[in-house]
Amino acid sequence: MKRMMVVVILVLAGVGLMVAAPPQSAGLVVHEWGTFLAMNGSDGISLDGMYHEEHALPAFVHSRGKDQLKLPSVIIKGETPVIYFYTKESRRVSVQVDFPGGVWTQWYPQARLAGPALSQGTPLRPHGGYIQWALDLVPPGVGQPHPPEVAADALWRHARDVDAAYVRGTDQTRTGNPEEWERFIFYRGLGEAPLPARLHASNDQIVIHGQGSDMRHVFVVRVEHGRGAFSYLPGIVSGESVNAAVPDLEGGSSVEDCAEALADQVARRLVESGLYEQEARAMVNTWRSSWFESDGVRVLFVLPQSWTDRYIPLRITPAPDRTVRVMVGRVELLTPERELEAEAAVRSLASPDAATRERAFATLRTGGRYVEPIVRRLLRSSTDARVQALSRRLLLTDFVTELRTTLTQTLTPGQAQDALYLRAQLASLLREIGLDEEARQEGEAALADLSRRAAPVMTRDDSRHMYRALARASEGAGRDREALRWYGEFVKFGSQSTSCANCHALEGPRTMAFYRDWWAGEKFGAYAVSTGEAPALIALNEAALAGNSHDAGARMSLAYLYSATGRADRARDLWDVLDPPTRVTEQAAAAR
Repeated sequence: MKRMMVVVILVLAGVGLMVAAPPQSAGLVVHEWGTFLAMNGSDGISLDGMYHEEHALPAFVHSRGKDQLKLPSVIIKGETPVIYFYTKESRRVSVQVDFPGGVWTQWYPQARLAGPALSQGTPLRPHGGYIQWALDLVPPGVGQPHPPEVAADALWRHARDVDAAYVRGTDQTRTGNPEEWERFIFYRGLGEAPLPARLHASNDQIVIHGQGSDMRHVFVVRVEHGRGAFSYLPGIVSGESVNAAVPDLEGGSSVEDCAEALADQVARRLVESGLYEQEARAMVNTWRSSWFESDGVRVLFVLPQSWTDRYIPLRITPAPDRTVRVMVGRVELLTPERELEAEAAVRSLASPDAATRERAFATLRTGGRYVEPIVRRLLRSSTDARVQALSRRLLLTDFVTELRTTLTQTLTPGQAQDALYLRAQLASLLREIGLDEEARQEGEAALADLSRRAAPVMTRDDSRHMYRALARASEGAGRDREALRWYGEFVKFGSQSTSCANCHALEGPRTMAFYRDWWAGEKFGAYAVSTGEAPALIALNEAALAGNSHDAGARMSLAYLYSATGRADRARDLWDVLDPPTRVTEQAAAAR
């Protein structure tokens, strides 16, 4: 299979003088960096469905409910803005960041308010977002700060490699109002904000249209088949269109060497834009794999601070002596070549040949977080009625979310690419989109292989992969009662997660909020209804809960069963015990 070409255009606009190190004088200086991500089709039109994650966040990061993170209509994602504070004296500050064209979805430390709350009646394109913190700033060397632990290879670590003050907040949604420490404020959001560049892509050229702001320091980078090369453009004036040739790989180097050279140049331009050297390196190290090494066609550029102040206004009290905000716009480009590959893959999902289906699945998986925007593009651009029908059905299922999950889940070594687990996943996805015979073939093949593996054990954390695979393979094979059994076991297994503090302090579900709309629980409820087993299972779990009021498995199972049988109020009561409502988002509108 032909590998996708990678082209990166990096547009960096310097907005300040070279400042390499934090200030030594008294006062308060605030620095911020982050990325705003969008995706364009080859015709230059922004694509929606940009809500998927590229890298899993640590479990301690606070978030809206999962149902409020799936906003298919959004066209821009504010990723990893972090705010640093530099002060020689401990002090108290309040911070508010608004998002008139969207909402904030994740943050750390815990916010005092985050709104507005979303509901089924929320407009398809939410707006009026805001988030507020009340924090203590603690200079380095003062007190004993204790930021939460993260995995050794977590990208989160890079943002801590600075000499900024620590921030200390309290989580008022938890008993005892525990303290939360970090080296920065982190937040992330979804919505709309027009980036000052429009781009069209062909297979060998990219046309960049400047709009609203001049752009300088343009890097064009191409990576393909393990090699990379980049060239330089002096700048683009607002209102001007520039044709950028894709660099020739004949004179290129390895992806690693190309990324190293480009990282040095980008860090220098970020410093020219106002960041301290440590901050620039922290930003480049955080996004290196995405910006310089991953498949795709992308444009990155430093947004003028006037853009940032307009579309995500920041207010800090008391006011800092100086505030520098360096946001990088990132536009992923879908070339005609990549569109044709994706269209062929969607068409091949319906192939009667299992190997062809598996190759198509693998091709779509390489799109990662961009699968949904790509499928949405195909729905509008393809002239093949079958591709249009498949794209429409895929978007009505959890197909793209599940594809993304295989890339962002934390798996044990060797399991991220386990072909057997992927085959079980493919079986259930084929069943979801109505390809029953193809799903049966995949499901039966997966079940045959699974039968030769050790049975899952409820007390072993790595058994989650087997529970998930057995449920999915049974579903694909059309064995609905077996699927019900395994999804039920998976629910019981999941109910133990928050009591496993060793693992879930750093990764995976940390609270029961994760499970309120868990896909496996919803499948359990749906199969209980379709097989006619719901009444018996409700009676069984009600009896178990009556005998042991602390039985989280029975309570969670009942919540899914009540939801599936139309008793939403009773399900909500059970979730309110498992996952008490928090005040941060639910009281935000009233306090606004």
